[in-house]
Amino acid sequence: METDINQQDINRDCKDWHEYRHPRAGRVLGGLVLISVGVVWFMHKMGYFFPAWLFTWKMGLIVLGLYIGAKHLFRGAGWLAPILIGGLFLMDDLIPGFHIRPFVWPIVVVMMGLFMIFRPRRCGPHRAWHRRWKHRERRYYRDQYRQQERDRSTEDRIDTVVVFGSTRKNIISKDFKGGEVTCVFGGAEINLGQADINGTVILEMHQVFGGTKLIVPPHWRVNYSETVAFLGGIEDKRGDNLHPDSDKVLTLKGTSVLGGIQISSY
Repeated sequence: METDINQQDINRDCKDWHEYRHPRAGRVLGGLVLISVGVVWFMHKMGYFFPAWLFTWKMGLIVLGLYIGAKHLFRGAGWLAPILIGGLFLMDDLIPGFHIRPFVWPIVVVMMGLFMIFRPRRCGPHRAWHRRWKHRERRYYRDQYRQQERDRSTEDRIDTVVVFGSTRKNIISKDFKGGEVTCVFGGAEINLGQADINGTVILEMHQVFGGTKLIVPPHWRVNYSETVAFLGGIEDKRGDNLHPDSDKVLTLKGTSVLGGIQISSY
């Protein structure tokens, strides 16, 4: 019994161990992607010739997918979705007579099915098939309790990736440092109503065919002028009768492609 529980604990923590084994590697790779984009853009402004399709929203989706994948060391499948979407639409420009638009939604359904089949499992072998029913039942309720504890997070940073699904996070840290939220064909609700910040905090938010609901305390100042939206946007539903504290600033950065962010307060 003790061995099974320890094995489950190891399996549960395996993903986190890989995530933090090289804490700077994701930032370095993500930075290299942005540097490459900046260099190509700079050379284009200097008059060097580049194909016109290189500066379309379709290529932007591909770059966004590469950036998300690099930041997470290309784990999971979330970064593949914008690359596949951008690549499919880009084929209209590269292949004469090819039209992808009639096939978009069938391809989306196929992608959802493939994701359900090949989505990553937990580390280690899955042995639930030979465990006693009572042990499985106890493990189920234990996992449900742990999931509730994870949803009510006291961590200072948030790093969430949602693909074809949804998640809800309640942050209660009194020294929130920001983080990153990525939604691809999915949604997220980030509740910072019980959290607190000191100074300016940056929260990166990327939406591709998805959306994020962000709940913040009414006395925070929220700056979202640095976000980029294509066929999407940001809806601030907090009203005009706010008196934000100038010492508590939440700065939103990121990209929304056919998606959006909703900001509200309780």
